[in-house]
Amino acid sequence: MTPVEKPPHVDPVRMLHIPTDDLLADFGAPDPRSLRARLAARDISPAADPVRWAKWAKGRPAGDKVIAEAERLLDTPVDFLDPGHGRSGLYGFHYLHWAQPLTRAVALTGAEKYAVRLGEIVLDWYTSRERVRGQWPGLDVVWYTLGVAGRCQVFIEALHVLGGNPALSDDAWLSMVRTLLGGARWLAEEHDTFRHGNWQLAGCSVLGQVAAFLPELPESALWSRVALARLHEHLELDVYPDGGHYERAPSYHVMCLGALQLAAMVGERALGWDLVTHPRLVAMHDWLLAMTAPAGWVPPFNDSHLVTSGEHLLRGHYLLGAGEYKAAVLRWMDRERIAEVLSWLSPRPAAGDPLAEFEAAPCGTAPPAHRGLLSASKFVVQRSGSAYAAVNCGPLIEHELESHSHRSVLDVVLAAHGEPLLWEAGGPDTYDHPRYYDWYQAPVAHSGVLVPGRELADEHDADLLVAAGLPTADVLVAEHDGYSVRHRRTLLLLRGTEPYWVLTDEVAEPFRVLLHGIRPWRPAPGGYRSDGGPGLLVLPGQPDRARAVDLGTGPTNAPGPAGPSAAELHGLGLDCPGGSASLVLVPFRSSPEPVPEVSTVEPGAAVLVRWKHRADLVRSDHVIRTADDVPVAAVSWGARDIHHAGRELLHAGRGLRTADIRWNEQGVQAELETTARTAVRLATGQEAPAVVLLNDVPLTPRCTDGVVNLVLPAAGRWRVRQ
Repeated sequence: MTPVEKPPHVDPVRMLHIPTDDLLADFGAPDPRSLRARLAARDISPAADPVRWAKWAKGRPAGDKVIAEAERLLDTPVDFLDPGHGRSGLYGFHYLHWAQPLTRAVALTGAEKYAVRLGEIVLDWYTSRERVRGQWPGLDVVWYTLGVAGRCQVFIEALHVLGGNPALSDDAWLSMVRTLLGGARWLAEEHDTFRHGNWQLAGCSVLGQVAAFLPELPESALWSRVALARLHEHLELDVYPDGGHYERAPSYHVMCLGALQLAAMVGERALGWDLVTHPRLVAMHDWLLAMTAPAGWVPPFNDSHLVTSGEHLLRGHYLLGAGEYKAAVLRWMDRERIAEVLSWLSPRPAAGDPLAEFEAAPCGTAPPAHRGLLSASKFVVQRSGSAYAAVNCGPLIEHELESHSHRSVLDVVLAAHGEPLLWEAGGPDTYDHPRYYDWYQAPVAHSGVLVPGRELADEHDADLLVAAGLPTADVLVAEHDGYSVRHRRTLLLLRGTEPYWVLTDEVAEPFRVLLHGIRPWRPAPGGYRSDGGPGLLVLPGQPDRARAVDLGTGPTNAPGPAGPSAAELHGLGLDCPGGSASLVLVPFRSSPEPVPEVSTVEPGAAVLVRWKHRADLVRSDHVIRTADDVPVAAVSWGARDIHHAGRELLHAGRGLRTADIRWNEQGVQAELETTARTAVRLATGQEAPAVVLLNDVPLTPRCTDGVVNLVLPAAGRWRVRQ
């Protein structure tokens, strides 16, 4: 295995066992008690302040929950050497985050027993550090970036709350100070040059937090410089221009966003930094908002846990004041939770109490939710009312230890009526999960495609041919060669009062379409349906070419009113012969009524979806919508000629990329995107228009036989109104 961090560089004196005399000299203190008293008397607090939080949480359910957790820790045995924690779990156990309820319980109650127990745990950990052995080759359990950074955060909080509390022993206090000092020195040496991934970003955020917490140390200025340099480099190279994080897993995105938010807070307050307005930090908040479903969560693509966006956008509003973030927070969070999140934060410079500032801030009108492509991070989002789709179109990304990318591409998440309809396995609660490799990371756990006899290659990045959010339909067309045979996937969201999707896959060899829902699948007339609602109706365009296979179940986490909870994915496979296969996917709230009539139409096996008086004819490059057999809309994502019942609806030159055309009693309206100067002909309303508006400029075009002739003068987006 390639080493993931530098060769060991733990200095036995400067980092591992800092002599008391050296420690006192570093701080310029005569003795430990004087140093402890001096540090406890300072007006310095962490970015997230448990003392402020405790003033709010005392007597509330949030505080009671922490006290209950602290009570459990009072007599829970702790073994820092036990391999039973798991291969990865042992490393995480040494972060000591699980011990934080003891610190917070002291802030809530002042009870000495919690401080005494925390001191015992700290000393037990400190004396066992050199005896613990990990199972990841070349990776020390204690001296690796996330472990060092995690403990530093835990000890900053503990020293802030308990530094002057005599119930915390002097030995435990000294051990924490030594750990902070040695850890910061190690982080500064470990991260003297840039490397991709969440480890370094998280570690350098904490390095800046230590510098702000211990400004008395001569080295704190160096730590601040190193941390800021690396964070700027990560914003440049580890955050895509659209704001997505390099590893393309939403929970790692918010982990890094949270680290940058904390760094920006302490940097602004104590270090002279100005990370707050960095364009990429702003973009990270915007990316999160763009990816969020109407119910407030982001799909758990790749190794992600289920992310709810409200709290991260609330802290984003605290930093940036964006009205759209406040509007999102008010949609997805209750007032109690808003108050709790803000209770951790100190007033910003020249500002008042964070909750009062939030409540007084203008909300404004939230902009339309994002639809279309996030071009750098390569996710596509589709929306219509409560209907939501997200598609993972991007590559496998390397990682410090193991990739957080799954063996999947063009996997789809669908939701409507507040619930997931097609879902992802996501990441496990622990990377020691026995099914991490054969389920969570495997293609079979994703709503994508399998090609029997072929494995998905590491190089499976998709080519995005079309990704457009149009008035009548949202369109995605993408393809990849990850199976060494080309797979093209088209996902079309037909928008309106009853939105639904048409999913078309094309592979030259036999293939299996995978559909994973959080409810079991049941046979239904013409196809299959979720057992209960909200659910999804699955109607194959050619039922005789789609043989159903029960894929069984596998673990996941799903959103719910009380937050994410353990759930099962229920898999439905549809085996198709080589060629093209289409599925009509109809969301329903409680029962699939009305059920559309689905059939195929030659030539080209077009899919006709008929709803009483309305019908959509879906072909490989366009769709025609009719009402009582009269065209009311047409969408092109490659078609240059569209006809219906012998009538020309659209003709365009080679420069046309997409077109969305609607007809009503007022005439024709259209949105077109071109890649070059393009001549177009559009069917008009019943009467030939005397004037047509092109991007609101009046024109008097040539009209013949109910068709208007226009020239779109260059590449761009064009609006046509009759």
